[in-house]
Amino acid sequence: MNIKITAVNFLNTYPFKYGIEKYLSRFSWAEIDYATPAECAKKLMNKTTHIALAPVAVLAMNPNLQIVTNYCLSTNDYVHSVKLYSKKEWHQIQSVVLDYQSLSSVSLVKVLMKYHWNKEVKYIEGYQGFEDHLNADAMVVIGDRTFELNGKFDYEYDLAHEWYSFYGKPFVFAAWITNMMLDKEVIHHLNAAFEYGITHIDDVIADAVKNTDILKFINGIKRQQTIEHYLKYNMQYIFNKERKQSLNHFLNLLKTIVAEDIQSI
Repeated sequence: MNIKITAVNFLNTYPFKYGIEKYLSRFSWAEIDYATPAECAKKLMNKTTHIALAPVAVLAMNPNLQIVTNYCLSTNDYVHSVKLYSKKEWHQIQSVVLDYQSLSSVSLVKVLMKYHWNKEVKYIEGYQGFEDHLNADAMVVIGDRTFELNGKFDYEYDLAHEWYSFYGKPFVFAAWITNMMLDKEVIHHLNAAFEYGITHIDDVIADAVKNTDILKFINGIKRQQTIEHYLKYNMQYIFNKERKQSLNHFLNLLKTIVAEDIQSI
């Protein structure tokens, strides 16, 4: 049986992508594709993939899903690529556009609004290209698009930093999640692939600099230094005890919001 594995093709996932392409792709059972984080969650829920680098918020929506490896997408404090861009200070925000590519980050802004900032706001679903014309007080944008948006708004809130300020632990955005029972051998090879990418981080950085258009508006050494700092210091990949505790707290808060949304229907 082939096992379908769905990854994400953002800069922050490059160590995983590198491990998949250099290590995991040699196994005939591994069928690999790429999607946005929100699409990864949908594929898991619809059972059109077996394993995905999915937004952790999906765990609050389906108790049958489970995290399956020792690796995740996280940070220590600032992440720089998950932002709430705003025309106003946080206490004046009344409306927020939510990134259609996201699930965990748009869930995170809802948790922060309710429990950190004690605010109720109107949420608006985003669409392709929404970040080019902000038609609300603020908007959540994730991934590589943020690098071109940073510095262009009066107010920018790094959502990972806001979570750290609120709870004191690093936020976990995504993890490798499955909707099926996996053999120990498969889990071993998944962990080995992701470890391979992380331990070859300098090769990952060189590959990102050479073969992608990421940060193409920055030239030369500064571009390489920006990518290097982001992958080595902003992003963290080990799903350790502290991150598990942080994830559990986030999911508990998110479940209350999900339950309230259901009751209001």
